[in-house]
Amino acid sequence: MRKCSYTEIITHFRVFDVGGQRSERRKWIHCFDNVESIIFITAISEYDQVLFEDETTNRMIESMQLFSSICNSTWFLSTAMILFLNKKDLFMEKIKKVNITTAFPDYEGKQNDIHRKIFT
Repeated sequence: MRKCSYTEIITHFRVFDVGGQRSERRKWIHCFDNVESIIFITAISEYDQVLFEDETTNRMIESMQLFSSICNSTWFLSTAMILFLNKKDLFMEKIKKVNITTAFPDYEGKQNDIHRKIFT
């Protein structure tokens, strides 16, 4: 018989939903003191939508710019970053009807090649 023992380490998670509107962003930077990782979640299906507060700005482009600014912030130099693109099911249906060049005009691939659009 072999006896094994282990010590269980308790891990604490703090989850913040920082809101999507621009006016909310400046309010949450102080919440990230000493964080080890950030999970950035954005809807891949919003590539053809605009912001509520600025109808000239594409949501996907805005999300990409925000993610880039967070990744390059001095606050998060040693912070692990995780990008999670959700709502793939909605994207898969929408991409059949709404061209990806709505958000990415430089895209030169086949317009009906759904998998290439996702993984390129």
